[in-house]
Amino acid sequence: MKTEPTYWKKYDLVFKHFSYKKIYAEILNIAKQLGQPFTKKSKRGRNFKIQPYEYAAYIVFEIITGNNPYRDMELGSELYVKKHIDHSTFGKNFIRIPYEYFRKLLNKCAQLLDLLLGKALAYIPDSTSLATNIYEKTIWKGKETKRRIDYKVHSLVGYYPDKRLTYVKSSLGTDKHVSDSEGVSIMLKDYNLGTAYMPADRGYDYEKVYRSADKAGLISIVKKQDRNNSRKSKYRKRSMFNKKLYKELRSIVETVFGGLENKGLLHTRLRRDDNIKKFAVIIQIRHNLMVLFKERMNEICYLFVELFDKLC
Repeated sequence: MKTEPTYWKKYDLVFKHFSYKKIYAEILNIAKQLGQPFTKKSKRGRNFKIQPYEYAAYIVFEIITGNNPYRDMELGSELYVKKHIDHSTFGKNFIRIPYEYFRKLLNKCAQLLDLLLGKALAYIPDSTSLATNIYEKTIWKGKETKRRIDYKVHSLVGYYPDKRLTYVKSSLGTDKHVSDSEGVSIMLKDYNLGTAYMPADRGYDYEKVYRSADKAGLISIVKKQDRNNSRKSKYRKRSMFNKKLYKELRSIVETVFGGLENKGLLHTRLRRDDNIKKFAVIIQIRHNLMVLFKERMNEICYLFVELFDKLC
């Protein structure tokens, strides 16, 4: 009979068996499967020091392990990519890597977890703020002041209550003017998730959210806003609200954002709009990798237990 290792047992095993080099190798393998994020514009000029997918993998690795700036990437380049690469090269190539490439990289990690864990019970949408060091001048109560420009990290989080696990199914990085309802509609666009719950707070009580969830095969459990909804569409009518189920499922998504906050990944030094949005997607790859490593160690634990039972 399989014995379920405790949460901290699995977490401890990750740190005993997975080094930074192994984490980088995992990201590199996934990036290699996706192919090159960019190519040379012409045959002229120098060849790349390393492959474009290696640049992508190494930048992701440096961000999720320490939110490292380009100069720190240069310091570690010989250790991981076997060549000394100037920090300006990382900056230039990060700009060249498309935003969608990083979304595909996260989705690839999610697919590996889908194969390992099966279908989730619920997919929970939420967002959190991503702080920057960028300020703009504004008028507040008749006085000129500075206001920090923040961005948003949108997540669609899959939840397995029997395994007590979450993973990021899809993600977006946007400026603060993109609403939560618009964000989840974009994330659900290309999915058919089968029958599963989608608990969401009042910020998602909009027609387009119900329509997107229905097309993705989800059962909406959305907390209604305090307003009169005289015109109910067919999609809204198909939704349900169970207070007990909502409370049980909704708070789970905070485990993802809590981990990012503890790691210091909800603040970025980047200043370019496109790079900040890429950063918002990249940081969520960390959560998926940690879950992937823990579940792999879990499977190894099961094998040892079964072997021990047979020997006894």
